[in-house]
Amino acid sequence: MEFIIDRLENLNISDKEIFDLLSEVYVGAGFTTTKTAERVFNPTKVKDRGVLFASREKSKNEFCGMVIVVPPESKAVIRAKKDECEMHLLGVTPKYRGYGLGHKLVKTAIDFAQNSKWSKMILWTQKPMKEAQALYESFGFIQTEVMTNNGIEFLVYEKSFSKE
Repeated sequence: MEFIIDRLENLNISDKEIFDLLSEVYVGAGFTTTKTAERVFNPTKVKDRGVLFASREKSKNEFCGMVIVVPPESKAVIRAKKDECEMHLLGVTPKYRGYGLGHKLVKTAIDFAQNSKWSKMILWTQKPMKEAQALYESFGFIQTEVMTNNGIEFLVYEKSFSKE
């Protein structure tokens, strides 16, 4: 299976596709409610967070995954400081899991962050998201703390980048 990964604006992804993918990944797996999804996954707000990398499966041209790198100056930053960034909303549709797409999206996000000369990338994930945690740890992310948001516990991960 071959995937095209690029910035959102280069792949002609519709707002409906963004909302549908995030809903399928997060609501469909029981990680959030439909009501929360309607607020949090508003495509305009999602796109305003930062640089959205999207993926299409090459032969079928189906939107199948995404991740956002949130720069320190973004209004969507929750934890990052002035020279740090955050990773938000990594998602791969169930149909395309198991083909390494999540790995490719995380690598794309990390490469972008390093090329942007930020010192650290921060992310958080819900405790039951064991596959995501293993993926982040495979890239050297280290769990640093636990935070609670809207009554849900999240594990916070960080990856520092060398300043070369």
